[in-house]
Amino acid sequence: MNFNILNFRSFCVTALSALAFANAANDKQTPPGDFYDEVSRLNKVLSEVNRKYVEDVNPTELTDAALNGIRNILDPHTTVFTPKDYEGLKVSMEGKFGGVGITISLRDNILTVISPLSGTPAFKLGIRAGDRIRKIDGKDTKGLSLDDAVSKLRGKIGTDVTVSIEREGVPDLTDYTITRAEIVVHAVPYYGMVSKDIGYIKLATFSDKTLSDVENALKSLQKQGMKKLILDMRYNPGGLLNQAIEISELFLKRGNVIVSTKGRTQKTESHARKDGIVNPDMPMVVLVNQGSASAAEIVSGALQDWDRALIVGKTSFGKGSVQTIFPLDNQGNALKLTTAFYYLPFGRCINKPENGIKGLKLMEEEYAEGEEGETKADSTKKDTAKVDTFYTHNGRMVFGGGGITPDVDVELSPMPWVVQVQERMAMYFKFAVKVRPGLEAAGVKMSTAWEVPDSLFHQFKEFCMKDTNFMKVKSNALVGVDQLEKSIIREQNYMGDSSKTITDSTLAARLADMKGALEANREAQFEENKDYIKDGIKRELLTAMVNDSVSNAFALKRDEQLNEAMKYLNDMNLFKKAMAAPDKKQAGKNEKPAAKDAKKKK
Repeated sequence: MNFNILNFRSFCVTALSALAFANAANDKQTPPGDFYDEVSRLNKVLSEVNRKYVEDVNPTELTDAALNGIRNILDPHTTVFTPKDYEGLKVSMEGKFGGVGITISLRDNILTVISPLSGTPAFKLGIRAGDRIRKIDGKDTKGLSLDDAVSKLRGKIGTDVTVSIEREGVPDLTDYTITRAEIVVHAVPYYGMVSKDIGYIKLATFSDKTLSDVENALKSLQKQGMKKLILDMRYNPGGLLNQAIEISELFLKRGNVIVSTKGRTQKTESHARKDGIVNPDMPMVVLVNQGSASAAEIVSGALQDWDRALIVGKTSFGKGSVQTIFPLDNQGNALKLTTAFYYLPFGRCINKPENGIKGLKLMEEEYAEGEEGETKADSTKKDTAKVDTFYTHNGRMVFGGGGITPDVDVELSPMPWVVQVQERMAMYFKFAVKVRPGLEAAGVKMSTAWEVPDSLFHQFKEFCMKDTNFMKVKSNALVGVDQLEKSIIREQNYMGDSSKTITDSTLAARLADMKGALEANREAQFEENKDYIKDGIKRELLTAMVNDSVSNAFALKRDEQLNEAMKYLNDMNLFKKAMAAPDKKQAGKNEKPAAKDAKKKK
């Protein structure tokens, strides 16, 4: 996201009138009226409602309702921030705040520590993953929302906050008084060597500290013998535009176009101002998926356009719009307004049409017109129409239409039903919290070399089977049998035999057998997925008893997309084949832009 802080005049005139103006512009039957006439019309409506409506109307609620309507005619990324929202946005962009240093969530509606951040006040005092925060400064946390809890834990650096902790194996609450300190959220939560010569960097966000974090990771990996690199930007939601440009510069050549923006009042083009610090011949893979957006798409798209990296994974989110922040008053209210779209070096627009309300309406209108007037021949033509195609610097074909389409598409293996439920309900996390005291008392030294014994696996299985909520979750097959039973009962009642239900019919035994077989399958899936389950137990125990970095390194071993990336980096013939242009005639298509860029920088 590109955030500019500009003076913004007249909150009521500009923010509210945008709604009226856009409504008029969007109406096909009525041509757009004069802007200030529409403002006057809206103000008259609000004035009459305020003076004459049958009941008193809260002006704040009325204004909020009008402002919320903006999103229905513009796009989902245009919104109005309250002072609290605006402060939260600035904290996320700055990447630092005053706090205690824990990641928290609600587990069974109880405020729970997911992980203490290494080196922070909470970490140094011994706060653990799985600790339940029952009180904050003496006040019960029951019913407290996650946002409110975060607000209470954050505060001015140097001030104290007391949390009352409930811990597995400890009968009474324990009070910890924590002195808040500056908490820096690292853009690179993990990096390391995944083989003798392949380095790996997990890039989670684009904040003020992103460039320095990535540079430090690169320098460390180079000292460890890195010859090839995997940059992981899966589930990276984006962030600051300038950081996306500077990260791209680390890998490109001076003069290369990185990204351009185009809007009604904005047009920019950003180039690499210097040669990258990474050897331009170093083989490189970028991992993306449907959660990679905005700045992450700029970096991956620029590296793809300049044939600097092989893109592996799934097509990215397609959030290619620029948002500018306009303060509305002195109280901290602000407008986040979409002002332009992002374009990659050789013309692709990152933004998917469906990521904007106008885009959705346009698609619906085109579909409706096609339904009414197209012939069979037209329909066939539409179905076979090609997606917009573009070519990289070396002539490789890439596709437009929004998002970054990977060079290598990786379909993930389906996750077995029982394992899905275990992950979704945090059963591994809960189990690790439960067994940690016993393991520590037994003197178990946790490390990546430690193996989960079968006795602990069977203990986990029993733990799951005794969990009421876990056992309530039904597989699709079990749900199907329940629906079948209801259908039979409805049919019996419909046929007039209401005295005879499924319970006393010959079908009852067969349905019971089906349910019994499917419940037995739940238990059988534990054995069938024993290796995965053992890895899940070990992963959470490493997080709880060592740290996140060790746990992340261990979890990467099962990462299918990462393993696919390593397959290409371990076979240079395969890598070069994937990076080669299929049609050599296209190779010269982008020579002129490249030469032009180089000339500009002389």
